[in-house]
Amino acid sequence: MNDDARRGTPSKDARATDVQELVVVVGERMQRRSDEIVASMDAAIESAVEDLGESELTDMLRASVEGNVATILHMISNDIPLDRIQPITAATEYAVRLARHGVPAAALRRAYHIGSDDLFNQMFAEIQQLDCAPDLKLELLHHFAGWMHKYVDWMTRVVLDAHEEEQRVLVQQSENVTSALVEQVLSGGAFDTEEFATKTGYRLDGTHLGAIAWIEGPAQGADQTPTLAAAAETLTVAAGGGGAPLFVPVDRRTAWLWTTTAGGTVVDVSRLRTAVQAVPGLRVAFGKPAVGVAGFRRSHEQAEAVRIVASTATVRHSRAVYYGEDGMSATAVLARDLATTRRFVADTLGRLAIDSPAAERLRDTTRVFLRTGGSYVQTSEELVLHRNTVKYRLQKAEDERGRPISDNRLDLELALHVCHVLGRPVLMPKEKRSSGR
Repeated sequence: MNDDARRGTPSKDARATDVQELVVVVGERMQRRSDEIVASMDAAIESAVEDLGESELTDMLRASVEGNVATILHMISNDIPLDRIQPITAATEYAVRLARHGVPAAALRRAYHIGSDDLFNQMFAEIQQLDCAPDLKLELLHHFAGWMHKYVDWMTRVVLDAHEEEQRVLVQQSENVTSALVEQVLSGGAFDTEEFATKTGYRLDGTHLGAIAWIEGPAQGADQTPTLAAAAETLTVAAGGGGAPLFVPVDRRTAWLWTTTAGGTVVDVSRLRTAVQAVPGLRVAFGKPAVGVAGFRRSHEQAEAVRIVASTATVRHSRAVYYGEDGMSATAVLARDLATTRRFVADTLGRLAIDSPAAERLRDTTRVFLRTGGSYVQTSEELVLHRNTVKYRLQKAEDERGRPISDNRLDLELALHVCHVLGRPVLMPKEKRSSGR
């Protein structure tokens, strides 16, 4: 005889049987009150979750609640294990409709937690009415709490997956429509400006800053669209844009974008550059702001023209390039034939074209000196150098070049500019030191 029997207390198996029998009793009682329970849950969810107020959604919410309650009470009353549960059609359809109405997944998740809390309170009230020992009621309470947790965890995953999939489909459809309309505008085909504005959310009668953005880095196979979309919002703010940008994914790591600029044709390139450099792997080519449909096209064409500069350059500041910067369009032409450009740079700069920190300092000093019209004062201020240091570097630059700065000055300025923008691709490899043997 075991200890439970000697003490006159029920065995664990007998107690488990008692609990299960009471579970069925609670389930049957709640089934008789199912309409009342559904109404209570429905009201609790509607009052707690603001995003579910539309009449169509309200009707579908009640159908979803009815489906969940009927399933739960049926399983409890008939002792059906959780692993035999099937997705509830009304619940998954409700999740899909919420996605179509733009209701976020967080609202759906909250609805399930509010509803489950209300239903558990109904279970607790039924348990309190049972004629059994308090410790048995406590075991029942624990049983229902665990059961409801597992059910809600499983069901929320099902409906959130349905919501996410519908959102993905809607985004894809919207992107396809937007992409087709943008292609019509860029190709010069017939289109309706009001239809374009309605379907894309972007108007064509403003001043447009067009850009091409892409992600470079080790994760080339990953879908970078969310990162690019977030970057588009940041770049719009940096450009002083009004309203949401027009974002058109091209592939998994490239996108076209436009924003209307409140400041007209004035662009703060330094702000754009800072915004680009804050996103790992992001590179962006910007056109110049231009007005109307023609400006929409032209700014995009300019971005496409200088894109090769950002994709070729190895210097950090050239991760963002702007068509309107002095010499940028010429640099883009030179970047299309790097072998020829590299020979031009070497012939023009001599040993100044070596890829080394020392040569880079001499190139930058010379470039700024020429850009400031040969002003020692402005050069020293811009580079934060003593005037004598500027003079020393310019003399050293002439020595390395092998001829005066005044010789072939236009070629010299262009070569220095190309080195500054593109970096290593147009420089000569650093010379190895002799071993002395």
